[in-house]
Amino acid sequence: MKSKLTKVQFFAAAILVLLGTLTAARAADADPRLGGPRTLLIAYHTAPANREKLRSYMLATGLKDFTAWKREGAIADYHVYFNRYIDSDNWDMFAIVTLAAENGTARWAKVETSHPAGLGQNALELTTAIHTTVSDLMRSKSKPAKDGKPPVYLMVPYDYLVPVNDYIKYVDAYVLAQTDGWMQEGVLSGYGFYLSRYPAGRPWSAMFAFEYVDEDGLGARDATVAKVRERLKNNADWKAIADNKHSVRKEMQPVVADELIAH
Repeated sequence: MKSKLTKVQFFAAAILVLLGTLTAARAADADPRLGGPRTLLIAYHTAPANREKLRSYMLATGLKDFTAWKREGAIADYHVYFNRYIDSDNWDMFAIVTLAAENGTARWAKVETSHPAGLGQNALELTTAIHTTVSDLMRSKSKPAKDGKPPVYLMVPYDYLVPVNDYIKYVDAYVLAQTDGWMQEGVLSGYGFYLSRYPAGRPWSAMFAFEYVDEDGLGARDATVAKVRERLKNNADWKAIADNKHSVRKEMQPVVADELIAH
């Protein structure tokens, strides 16, 4: 028991020490959980035979609806992604909807009366399941993407196994040290870190949305992860967190996706 307690205390101390090296801007980020929820993450499932029909609907009609709601102020922003591969264990389409700053949940509820989850009746008939997760965007960062090459997205869900505030400290101290390194290496152009507002019974409690600069950037993911970790492991506090990360979170199935853009 004593050795286990010492290990936990050492792990917590390593996080606190490493957090002390973070930039003032990150430390000063307002906690979005102190206000009403501002983000919805919506996962849509369809049968394999209907994937192209759902994609075509979104390109022809669905994205125009989201654009109109944004223009009218019903929502602040949106992004819609499509799973690159058929995968019955995961979603086919995924939307990140940023709610309006004022009365955002009420405005979205009005949208839902005629377009549940943002879909018209024709699209709803193509879906087999829809999961809406009320979320908070806790951390994000981006830089201009390369010209002429579309980005590729990797969505990675997690369940955290520690109190939520400890998990946020872990992300700040351990995960973001790596993502910043990936951006410095030129393979990653942005990321968003989301927490489920009401995680009980949900498929995931935290989500990372990674934006890779292009196909080559995603292809270099594993090599870049290894390169950045090799550099970071010289920091004893970061390495202490790395050696104990399995007790902090459980990683689930990632999805490679492309953003749907109206033409």
